[in-house]
Parts: sequence; structure tokens; C-alpha cells
Amino acid sequence: MKVRLRYFSALLPLVLIATPLYAATVKAGSVCSKAGATSTYAGKKYTCLKSGKKLVWNKGAAVSVPRPVATPTPSASATSKASTTPTPTPTPTPTSTSTSTPTSTPTPTSYTMQQVATNNKAASCWSVIDGWVYDLTRWINSHPGGPGAILSLCGIDGTGAFNAQHLNQTNPAQRLLSFRLGPIKK
Repeated sequence: MKVRLRYFSALLPLVLIATPLYAATVKAGSVCSKAGATSTYAGKKYTCLKSGKKLVWNKGAAVSVPRPVATPTPSASATSKASTTPTPTPTPTPTSTSTSTPTSTPTPTSYTMQQVATNNKAASCWSVIDGWVYDLTRWINSHPGGPGAILSLCGIDGTGAFNAQHLNQTNPAQRLLSFRLGPIKK
């Protein structure tokens, strides 16, 4: 009995230490504890989603990490061994220009219905909704109603179909804004 107690007391701290390390590992499909929680691991950002009756981590999206830019260090380049003091270079004097800068924001590029019609496949899916052109290519496989709902809008004016499904719903309208390219040319 004493041997088991010693074994258990020696094993318990190892289990308690190792468990949080194992739980911190995030990979697609593994169980998570709170819907909407995010975690960054191995260069990907994972989100906890409900799949059926379980909460699981999604497949993750690559996170770009900005790399530091090396600044050049000044070096003394002597033309002769006797002189080690660098020669100062003259600072250029700015010249004034008489061009005026625009005060208003330029209008976004407009698109034609012909351009929209050529983007009618899953590889490039554009649609017009309420007078605006949207690139829905990245949203096809993420749409909660399935990819078919988005594929049916590719290359056409999808205003009627979108409003029939999402009229007066703020979340779909806000999500749609992230895919906006510009206005349709009248």
C-alpha cells in the first residue's frame, strides 16, 4: 500500500504539469472549450467553432508575422589610411513645387456588368448586390448555407436572391461589406 501511495504521489505532479502543456496544443478538429475563442499556434490562428454537438478548432488561417527590417550601420570608409574622419556629404535642399494636392478622396473604380459576368466560376466569383460589386470567391466554402448558395450568384446581379434570404439582417450585410470591390457602372 505504501509503495502505491509513493508511486501515486510521485506521478501526480507530473500529470498536473504535463496536462496544461498538452491542452495548449491546438490543431484542427481537436476539442476546444469555448465557442468563439481564438488561439495562435505554429503560425496559424485557430477559432473554436461548434461542429454538431462538439466544440472544435477550425482548420486555422495563416498569420503573417512582420519581419524586422535591418537598418544599415554606418561604416567609415577611409580613402587613405591617415584620414579616418568621414567627409560630410551636403544635405539636399528641398525645392518647392507648385502642384496642388487633391483635397477630396478619389472615387472608387466602377465595374461593368460585363466584367461581373466574366467572373462566374468558383475560381473567381463576382456578384452585384444593391448596386455594388462583390468578390465572393473566398466566401464560397465558408457560407453557412453551403457553397451552392454563393455559386448561384456568380457573374449575375444577385440582389433579389440576397435580399430574399437576408433582408434586414445586420450580420450578413456587415459580412458582405468585407468583400466589396466598388460600384456597378450605370
